[in-house]
Amino acid sequence: MFANRVLALLAAVWFGAYLLAGYGVAPLLFQSLPKEQAGNLAGVLFSAVNYIGLFVWAILYLAGLSAQKRSYGQRSKLSSRTVALTWLLLAVSQFALVPLIRALRSGQTHWLSNLLGGELSFWHSMSSSLYVLVSLLGLFLIMRLLRFEWQ
Repeated sequence: MFANRVLALLAAVWFGAYLLAGYGVAPLLFQSLPKEQAGNLAGVLFSAVNYIGLFVWAILYLAGLSAQKRSYGQRSKLSSRTVALTWLLLAVSQFALVPLIRALRSGQTHWLSNLLGGELSFWHSMSSSLYVLVSLLGLFLIMRLLRFEWQ
């Protein structure tokens, strides 16, 4: 019981930081700093929050697997697939989109843009869409963790 609350608190703290970074701090950076400097700071901020999210969701995934084994296969509060999807989307953001956007912003080429094409604006909108999707998945998972389950 205590471990579940700690995990829920850990996920909620990450979720708050994730929302604050993307919907609070980043827009303020772009309003108050030169575009290039704001972009660099936002990139560092997003990287930090993504790494923390990768850590948090990996722990939640492992804790969920452990809980399923202890409950002899009964459904847990968290879908391991949804947690894994959240982790995977954060990994795609951190290890594919963030380096791609950095490269395009500095005028360099990147293997993903060479493979699939697209300008900086396209990849930035893809990253923003992924950010919204991870935000919604995070909200859903935290509500499930806090027992606001939808049946």
